[in-house]
Amino acid sequence: MKNTDIALRLRMARLHKRWSMEHLSQLTGGYITKQSISKYETGLMQPKEQTLFILARSLDISVDYLKGKGVSIDLPMLRRTCNEVLSTEQTRAIEAQLAFWAEQYLRTERELHMVPHFVNPLKHMDVSDSKSIARAAYALRQAWNCGDGPLPSVLRLMERKGIKILTTKLPKNVLGLCTWADGTHPLVVLDTHKDKHTTERLRFTAAHELGHLLLQMPQTADEKERESLCNTFAAFFMLPPDTLKEELGCTPRTKLYLDELIDLHEVYGLSVAALVHEAWDLQFITREHYDWWFDNLIKANRLEKGWGKCHYQETVGRERRLRAIANDNY
Repeated sequence: MKNTDIALRLRMARLHKRWSMEHLSQLTGGYITKQSISKYETGLMQPKEQTLFILARSLDISVDYLKGKGVSIDLPMLRRTCNEVLSTEQTRAIEAQLAFWAEQYLRTERELHMVPHFVNPLKHMDVSDSKSIARAAYALRQAWNCGDGPLPSVLRLMERKGIKILTTKLPKNVLGLCTWADGTHPLVVLDTHKDKHTTERLRFTAAHELGHLLLQMPQTADEKERESLCNTFAAFFMLPPDTLKEELGCTPRTKLYLDELIDLHEVYGLSVAALVHEAWDLQFITREHYDWWFDNLIKANRLEKGWGKCHYQETVGRERRLRAIANDNY
């Protein structure tokens, strides 16, 4: 493995734990100085095998991780689900952080004999348009016992079904991404910072990444088409088409009104913009009325201030609970 790769993995592991170089040095019992750690992280020095062992033990990680031989992260999917907007350096940093986090998460599950068996209910359903997406969203709700009403917590639902979610800071132009660990463990990464996300946007982003993980899209689909299919899936999963039609009166409409969309927004945790877009996807409104909504209202209020409030709390908790069990904390 290249010296630079060891340097990156050491640095990402330390930063993930939010430790200073001084603190890591202290955990090695003073065997490795702060100055040496700095040189290892910048690639100016190559740690010897014994040093790697001490660093790994102090970080509570395997030597294989530092050597790049531990948990395998699907890099092509990582690049694809961020729309190819990340630089090579950014992608490598996220891959190193994910490998560190996933190794610790998976090890804790194994030690507690609490490894979930992830099953993709949509693996035999090909999707290529809004109708097939609607069927896939309905099938997933059925398989996951979601009914046809609101989803109180998209993130907790995904965790219960075996999807591991990391919340961390992502590059400015990335809201979320997803990939696989060792080819079998689905991973989703979300930036939950309030400057990037409203709760509604966070829910939608999570459901969008779920689409990337589950949907069997055409091999010929380009990135724009994949993104569009996942956006449609996110909306249909959070608010089933038949449910929206019933809420809007079962027959196509000439107009939608802000107050009714605010009500639906508050009940289903879906933004007004997403509601208007779904109504258009279902051919429930005309393209002219769709354009009117975006040109006159939505573009002028991207954050939808004053348009109701999402009452759902979106948090993750499984990893924290596993740590409590592992540490025998009452």
